[in-house]
Amino acid sequence: MEKIKHFDHPYHVLSLSNKKRGVQILCEACREYCDGQAYVCSREYCDGLIHSCSEGCRYSLHVSCAKLPQHVQSPFHPPHPLTLKPHDPYHHGDLFKCDGCTKHYRGFVYRCEDCNFQLDRECAFMTVKVIEEGGQWKEQLLTHPYHHHPLLLLDKVPANERYKCTVCLAHCSDHHHSTYGCIPCRLIIHDGSCFERKLPPQIQHFYHPHPLTLSTALSDQEDSTCKACYEKFTRVWYYSCEQCKDFVMDIPCTLLLPTTIDCIKPKSDQIQHFLHGHPLSLRKADDQEQVMHCRVCDKRCTGSTYVCDSGRASSLFCKKIYFHKSCLEFPQQICHPFHPYHPLTLLDGQSNYSDDRCNACRKSTTDYFLYICLYCDFIISNNKPRHFCLHVECSTMMMPAITYEGHTHLLQFRDDNIESNKLQYSACKSNICESYDFNCLYCDLNLHLSCGPLPYTVKHKDHNIHSLFLTNSPLQEEVEAETDEFYCHACEEERDPQLPVYYCAECHYVAEIQCVFSQIISSLKGEYGDLELRSSLGHSGKLICKNKAKEMVQKKEQVKATVTLYDILKSWSKDEIEQLNGVLRIAETKKDTAKKDDHDEDSEFEFFLLFNKNYTQVMKFLDRGAKIPTPFKSVEKVPEVNFEWAPIEEVVSVGDYMIIQRLAPILEPLLSKHGDISAMSTLRPRVRMYLYNMLCEGIYSMINTIVEDITKDLLLKWWTTLRILQFAEFKIQFAFDHLKRVVEAYLGLRVIKEVEDAVDKIDKDILALEEKRKRIIAAKSTKSSITEECFREALLLKHCKAGTLFFF
Repeated sequence: MEKIKHFDHPYHVLSLSNKKRGVQILCEACREYCDGQAYVCSREYCDGLIHSCSEGCRYSLHVSCAKLPQHVQSPFHPPHPLTLKPHDPYHHGDLFKCDGCTKHYRGFVYRCEDCNFQLDRECAFMTVKVIEEGGQWKEQLLTHPYHHHPLLLLDKVPANERYKCTVCLAHCSDHHHSTYGCIPCRLIIHDGSCFERKLPPQIQHFYHPHPLTLSTALSDQEDSTCKACYEKFTRVWYYSCEQCKDFVMDIPCTLLLPTTIDCIKPKSDQIQHFLHGHPLSLRKADDQEQVMHCRVCDKRCTGSTYVCDSGRASSLFCKKIYFHKSCLEFPQQICHPFHPYHPLTLLDGQSNYSDDRCNACRKSTTDYFLYICLYCDFIISNNKPRHFCLHVECSTMMMPAITYEGHTHLLQFRDDNIESNKLQYSACKSNICESYDFNCLYCDLNLHLSCGPLPYTVKHKDHNIHSLFLTNSPLQEEVEAETDEFYCHACEEERDPQLPVYYCAECHYVAEIQCVFSQIISSLKGEYGDLELRSSLGHSGKLICKNKAKEMVQKKEQVKATVTLYDILKSWSKDEIEQLNGVLRIAETKKDTAKKDDHDEDSEFEFFLLFNKNYTQVMKFLDRGAKIPTPFKSVEKVPEVNFEWAPIEEVVSVGDYMIIQRLAPILEPLLSKHGDISAMSTLRPRVRMYLYNMLCEGIYSMINTIVEDITKDLLLKWWTTLRILQFAEFKIQFAFDHLKRVVEAYLGLRVIKEVEDAVDKIDKDILALEEKRKRIIAAKSTKSSITEECFREALLLKHCKAGTLFFF
């Protein structure tokens, strides 16, 4: 047809024209440029340009796009037909999302306005194949054991990578395989081997320590990243770990290797290794090929190299997998002296840890394998939580470890700090970058060389008689001499009196730090073995030589992982969090009670006179409670735990509850004497567990506080804890009875102190008055003539009026 009328352009006729050289015609339906013939709304072509029709519009369509039917009935949307419409970019953006393949497109869309449902121009024509059987046309159906709907044989499946087979994840089309699918569930499977593939309900994969379970629920088809190939896939059917919520693998990666359940050995030239989720094959790296770098150490691979042999050609990640044979010998877990609390696990830095930095060298962890602590992610750096992690090389190339009285963790001496690693130093608060410093890898404590622990004794070539001892400057004899000039005997130049020095008391020989610098650095590098250290503040320390520090790195079988209360709280459900928060809000209900009593303080020395009144006021003060912060910052998708109120301490099992190990000696006799005081509570077990930890923490505080040192705020904290447990239906009356005795003792001690203070003051006042009386009597006995005259006139005139004798 040379001319047509189109429903989207009803006012003018579209003419079939050939595209001329240099002319670009944009199709309104697909928003792509036309080649060859097209339907256009124009008068003529002139000099390669299109002149618009008299109304000034410029409208063009591909020949194929002009023939699209205005209405279709799609199996994606059985209730209503879909109508072809121009996409409205003003209200819905430049692109629209197809509800079939979930990809984004421009141009016309097949849409159901009633249901807000739309398909792109190719997905709208995917249909169900029918076959003739007994003179009737029927749909071809198959049933699958993992799906509750029948699967239909599909026709006109788009070939341009829109739909993937649920089992093999290869793209589906009519050109390669027959395809069955359940369109409402977006489940599509190739006929043949994929359809007949047996998927074990649970397997033990070498790449993960826990069993992986097959999920076919189709409840939430969100996108996830496979932990083996790091390719994104839609969660239709997949394997996941019930213990590790974020560990998922797609079906091809999970079933790529024989599992322990299958009891089939891999090929002779393949190995299975925990560093990669696919089999690895040993190959010789050819120098003529592209440069390959080992994923563990990032050094160039030469000679025999292990490569990924998965056959997953689509995985860009697997194409970069190369390992030195020696790098595959690193243990999966170690216990490192700079992080003694938990074992460190060797993992790929691309696996959710790309934002972290190595605690040793401070460099990025992206695209490297790391030793990472999976138990604690609470270390704060610039107010941002991060994991404790070490590059593989940093975990083995350690400087000597340093124990330091001024800090609870081991320190590391660094001699390779670079300008880009400017750190704020914890002692002097400056951030001057130096080549030498002390670091705590665990909590970011940083010390200048002069601020940290230095060798207590050194030798100097110009003073071989005695050792020089580290001491503060200025020296005692220099202070006594009141001199303004301080000199170093080693270089015979003036020195800074504020910096520590090395000193021989017998010879009065002084050497500033820079004059014995080489000896100090050699000592801190461990060249002289173990050393006694001392800081300018007087804190002692000890240097553990490099070999002994390496011996502290143990293998996995020697490491016992620990769990903290913080770890447990991170796994709480939203219901458990809301239950705990509801209990903790009890203090809020009495927040405004007895406000008038806040300023009703007794005047000095009157507390004991109004004891009954004050006792009542104190009990009202305690009963209103204090605000107890919740251990959760947020209860959205993933609970965010506030570690200030969730102790990062190891927990142990006592009875049916997990309790902080420090508090276990308190819970054991408590349960033995009173039984489970939470038995009548309707709270969930882990909420009751947290309240038990809160109770034992309060008792722990009481045990370690002398009654004489108790404050009103401390009593309020203890009392509020018991009120919270009472609200949670714990049988806690015995604890209230004990705490009331403590309150009475607190008030009794206060009365005793008030009485003693009052009597002391009165006694002091009496003594002062007696002294004053003595001075007055003494003054009276030594009257002067003027005083006698004044006394005489006073006796004569005291009853007279002031003017009586004026005229006499």
